[in-house]
Amino acid sequence: MIQALFIALSAFGLLMALGTVFAKNLVHAGLYLVAFFFIVACQFVMLEAEFMAAIQVLIYIGAVAVLLMFGIMLTRNIQGDDTTIVTKQWRLLGIGAAGSVLIVLVLAINSYEPWTALAVRPEFPVKQSTTTPRGQAIISMTPAVGREMMTRYVVPFELAGLLLTAALVGAVVLAQYDNADEAEALAESSKQSATTS
Repeated sequence: MIQALFIALSAFGLLMALGTVFAKNLVHAGLYLVAFFFIVACQFVMLEAEFMAAIQVLIYIGAVAVLLMFGIMLTRNIQGDDTTIVTKQWRLLGIGAAGSVLIVLVLAINSYEPWTALAVRPEFPVKQSTTTPRGQAIISMTPAVGREMMTRYVVPFELAGLLLTAALVGAVVLAQYDNADEAEALAESSKQSATTS
C-alpha cells in the first residue's frame, strides 16, 4: 500500500514537472512548480525524513516559489515572447541530456550495494561504537538544527519570512506606479506629436 502510494505520488510529481516545463503561461508554470515542491515534501514524509519535508515546505515553497511568482508578476508579458520560445533543436538536445542524466542516476542507484541490501531503517541515533567522534558530531547536526529551528528560533524565522514578503509586495506596488507614470508620459508625448503634426 505504501509503495503504491509512493509510486502514485512520483507519477503525479512527474506530471507537475512536465507541466512546469511545457506551460505557456509563466504563472501556470510557477504554480506547477509549487505543486511539484509539495509532492517532494510528501515523499520526504513517506521516507520518514520529516525534517527534510519541513525544510522543503519552508524554503522551496515558502521562499523560492513565492519569489519566483513575484518575479513573474513583475514582468510585463507573462505569456512568453520570442526570446522564451525554444526551438526544436534545443528541445531535442534537452531531452537527450535529461535522458543521459536519468540513465546515469538509475545505474548509480542500482549499483550501490547498501541501498539494495537495506531491509529496515537504520537505527538513530548512531551508536558511539559504530563511528568516530567526528562522525557522530556530523550525524547529530541535522537533528540539532531541526530542533532549534522548530522551537527556539521559529518566531524570528517566520517574522523574517513575513518581512521579505512585505518587501516583495512593496516592490510590486512601486513597479506598478512606475509603469503608470511611463504610460502617462507616453500618452502625453503621443498627444503632443499628434497636435504638432
